[in-house]
Amino acid sequence: MKNNWLTYFLLFIIFGFAVSNARTEDPAPHTLTSTDQVNHLNLLKQLSPDQVKALSGIYPDFRILKLCSGRFGGADRDELVLGIWKPQDSKPWWKREVHRVGLIWNPSGWEVHIIDDELEKDEEKSLAFPMKWQYAFNANGFSGEIKCGLDSGIEGDPNLTYDLGDKPFFDLKEKGLSNHKLVCFATDDVYNNWDCIVYSPKEGRFRLWFQQAHAD
Repeated sequence: MKNNWLTYFLLFIIFGFAVSNARTEDPAPHTLTSTDQVNHLNLLKQLSPDQVKALSGIYPDFRILKLCSGRFGGADRDELVLGIWKPQDSKPWWKREVHRVGLIWNPSGWEVHIIDDELEKDEEKSLAFPMKWQYAFNANGFSGEIKCGLDSGIEGDPNLTYDLGDKPFFDLKEKGLSNHKLVCFATDDVYNNWDCIVYSPKEGRFRLWFQQAHAD
């Protein structure tokens, strides 16, 4: 009887360890559809050779899933915020299968900014961390909603509101960023929640400017 009890106890420990490992194991990366591949080729045409070279230096054989063009860093030309697929670098998994990437111009050329890494510096001010872009892969390909190239005020967008108590974390005009375009990422597949970011040349990174995080 004692041996039976010991056997059951050991099996219980082994089962618990297996379940724990299964919960922490990274999910397998998704496979892109033919629609995603065609979309990548179409979006790639919007990049200059220098932009492609800059991205390839960090993301060899990258695939573009989403592209947003605008004057994000105050340069005299359009810059880019992209959703880049690169699953082999997906660590940690919650932010790495699809990388949010900025291509910002400076006098020496195009700089690649890994937005998820840069936003980690705003963890303490964030109402909900990690600030995960809500996207999905399905039979029709990748889908992830963004609001591209918004002006410094959000009053013109009915989905973004201060009415429920959400406020910007800092004043864009005071920081000299009022002419910089914003990008907002949907952060929930049910509720009307968004993270809006702005590029700060002074800090050399993208910053979290506004976060709409509530059940509405």
